[in-house]
Amino acid sequence: MRQRGFTLIELIAVLVIMVTLAVVAMGSFNPNDYQLSAARDELVGALRYAQEMSLSHTGANDYQVTLTAGGYSVTQAGVPIPHPLTGAGSYDSNWSNVVLDSTGTIGFDGYGEPRLGGGLAWGGNQLSVTLSVGNASGIVRVERVTGFVR
Repeated sequence: MRQRGFTLIELIAVLVIMVTLAVVAMGSFNPNDYQLSAARDELVGALRYAQEMSLSHTGANDYQVTLTAGGYSVTQAGVPIPHPLTGAGSYDSNWSNVVLDSTGTIGFDGYGEPRLGGGLAWGGNQLSVTLSVGNASGIVRVERVTGFVR
């Protein structure tokens, strides 16, 4: 009766292939990509929240997002607002390793249309803000007419 199984050479070949794949996968892993994605999504959420609040509080003072080199803050008429999820403190973020290429204020009126201040300027029909973490970078865009953030 013949025994079935793998030879030592076959097992070594499989191990070599697995190690090669692991080395390739680890080489493409960059933790900066994940930090960048989280920061970008957080900024997009803050901008959409400010626009939504301006739309729902028509006639009241508009909501703004002030961009700094390392974060943002959401205010209403220049006064910090509480964080919408926790209700405590202020709605802001100061990232230690994320850098924004633009600083200034993006405000939204009662129709949700954006207004720029503090040195921000439209680049055609949109505002582009670049976020960088190490060698990774991403862009957040605000449309000029609709205020759509992506």
